[in-house]
Amino acid sequence: MNPSPLVPFGVALAAAAGLAGPAAASVDTYLSVPVQGAIVKVDGVTGQATPFATGLGIPFYGFWTEAGKLYMPDRLFGAIFEIDEQGNLGLLTAGGLLSSVVTVAPAPGGGLVASDLPLNHVVHVAPNGTQTLIHDAVTSGGLLDGPGGLAYAPNGDLYVANNIGNTLVRIAPDGTISLFSASPLLAAPGGIAIDRSGNLFVGQYNTDRIVRFRLDTGEADVFAEDASLMVRPNDVKLARSGGLLTTTKLSNLVRIDALGQLTEEFKDVAYGEIVGVNTREDATPCSGSFVPYGAGTAGSGGHVPFLRGIFDPCPGHHIALEFGDFLGGTVGALFVGLQPASLPALGGTLLVSPGPGFAQVPLPYPGSGPGGADFRLPFTLGDNPAFVGLKLYLQAAAADAGAPGGVSLSNGLEETIGS
Repeated sequence: MNPSPLVPFGVALAAAAGLAGPAAASVDTYLSVPVQGAIVKVDGVTGQATPFATGLGIPFYGFWTEAGKLYMPDRLFGAIFEIDEQGNLGLLTAGGLLSSVVTVAPAPGGGLVASDLPLNHVVHVAPNGTQTLIHDAVTSGGLLDGPGGLAYAPNGDLYVANNIGNTLVRIAPDGTISLFSASPLLAAPGGIAIDRSGNLFVGQYNTDRIVRFRLDTGEADVFAEDASLMVRPNDVKLARSGGLLTTTKLSNLVRIDALGQLTEEFKDVAYGEIVGVNTREDATPCSGSFVPYGAGTAGSGGHVPFLRGIFDPCPGHHIALEFGDFLGGTVGALFVGLQPASLPALGGTLLVSPGPGFAQVPLPYPGSGPGGADFRLPFTLGDNPAFVGLKLYLQAAAADAGAPGGVSLSNGLEETIGS
């Protein structure tokens, strides 16, 4: 794939699909501040920071539950705390298999999963605090090497970032562990976030980058980088209010949109390094998804174009379509329909039904040459609950003399708008 400038074509798609333009978010965030041994609440409207929970040692990457509990690992005390809505601390578990807990994340079957970096432990913790080893350095065959960030994929696979080993590993629901990636883009990976569209985002603590991996192919690329706003990104969270949230060495909180563009939402050097970030709205993940289907038709140079989604489609969400490996400098269209299809057409296969509800959105393709058009089309879904449950079927086409029938086609993409 040949990178080219990212182009915001959202206006055209919004007009065709009845969607709204980008919207700003204003939700409270809860930041882990080790220098104070505290969690600080930043008001989403005023931007003012106030103490929320104190008495911690080194709070790190936690998460909120729907029941209004914030679970927070503490690297200094080797403990996991349960913090209520008023900021009162309760101890869930300490010691045992845990000595310096970096991350806790909700486990699909209940309880939570925790990583302990110096012990090379990944541990399940039941609601009553009972600890059960999932893997360590020995049982993993050496694949765990300083485990830090944790996140579950929709299929139940657990992904673990090795902060020391510079790898990502995958643990299947049956406990089978395997190497997912040893990409050279991994540089002391920290927090992980996984959307329902096949993307894994991980902060690189030794650089100023967020790297994105495709779960289906393992492909890695730099999703965002900014040496002025994002030095040593730490925690990474997928935010219902839009894009990604990350904390950095610069004592700040940064939001990253689907184009990889950064907005600094909070900064106070008096707090020192801000480590973790959580928002209560994210306790209920969006159930929407983008799922590829079918196969595309190759164009010039043998490049088979692709169409993928970024982030999760729910009412009010900031998301994007990602186009890749098309002929640069040509024109084409995005097909949008209400049913899938598999029809011989345009020298390939039309994967969107041309029946009722079908629309074509004209698109210019940037870049130049075979495979040279790679871009993202960002938009924000209208904040209307009537969209929930709607399925849209998408396919992209481009005029290309090197393709059968003179048109190259992407795979199909099923978009399910969730809640």
